Amino acid sequence: MTSLSAPAAAATGLTLSVDMLDGAVTPFVHRRAPRSMGPRDLVVRLAFVGICGTDAEILHGRMPETFRITYPHSLGHEWSGIVEAIGAEVTEFRPGDRVLGHGHLGGNDWFGVTHDGAAAEVFTVPADLCFHVPPTTSMLSAAVIEPFACVLQALTTIGGVSAADTVHIHGLGAIGLNALMQSRHSGAQVIVFDPSPIRRQRALELGATGALDPTSGTIPELADIGGRPYADLVIEASGNPIAQANALEGADVGGRILLMGVSRPTPVPARLGLIQERDLTVRTSVGAPAAIWPAAIRYVGHSRLDLSAIVSAVFPLSAGVEALAAAQDTRSHVKVMLAPDSDLHEGRSPALAPAAREI
Repeated sequence: MTSLSAPAAAATGLTLSVDMLDGAVTPFVHRRAPRSMGPRDLVVRLAFVGICGTDAEILHGRMPETFRITYPHSLGHEWSGIVEAIGAEVTEFRPGDRVLGHGHLGGNDWFGVTHDGAAAEVFTVPADLCFHVPPTTSMLSAAVIEPFACVLQALTTIGGVSAADTVHIHGLGAIGLNALMQSRHSGAQVIVFDPSPIRRQRALELGATGALDPTSGTIPELADIGGRPYADLVIEASGNPIAQANALEGADVGGRILLMGVSRPTPVPARLGLIQERDLTVRTSVGAPAAIWPAAIRYVGHSRLDLSAIVSAVFPLSAGVEALAAAQDTRSHVKVMLAPDSDLHEGRSPALAPAAREI
């Protein structure tokens, strides 16, 4: 397990945090000193940090009870940044390096989820969580490698994907869209399902054969494109219990189902007998353990996949609460990111104004 040093006084910076107030999780932006730097830590200046579906689950108190969150704490587990300072025992990084990081602190503890994260102008992070950003990868793409790594890990556990496969993806957040990019890069035919028109349109731009509203009919009827209504691989990436049930409906005989969406279990009607009738394999995957990250970073660097294609808007940190709200507006946004206010004002990011800029 990676140890965390205790907080100490330091220069403050804008930070997006949440706290439990009167029984409700409340987001707020404030100035906060980063955690003091230990001998195996880095101090990093933020480039980009993503607003994730997990952040919304935290905000609405829907995280599984196994994720023990200590309040107040700062959000942010999909990030990229520039090293400003290194601890006395750090030899693999130096100031000025472009870095990104995974979040697994050991067990079910995660940087930015159960512990203070990267949604801050300057933050402290264990060097053991960090990697160099490849020179062929932009800082915006680097901040999206976390969900990409989650998908790569999940696909590895269930046998991968190839050009022979038809893939169904339910939910077009960061996980679903990264699953689409990986599946298309492997040559698979991909059909996606999401109620959001803007997310369906983005999926088509990224190569989906069909992008369908799951509320407008049964899954096999909707997915009957080219005479094949069922999938070899179904990826459920929303955590919606109805989508989880629909994943069974769309899987072909001998098919594989991958449940990736995180939410509290909720009873819904589901034809569980299909698992036996169609000889389905059902697996789950949560997060991206440290071991998968080097492969994910190499994959993006070698393929030059532009992960930033899923980003629809970048907000300044000072508008972090508004960014959280925007990220949950799935009819208007795909993937929402945050960047330091100074970068937005000075034109060092894709957002060129102090308010959010669509991409």
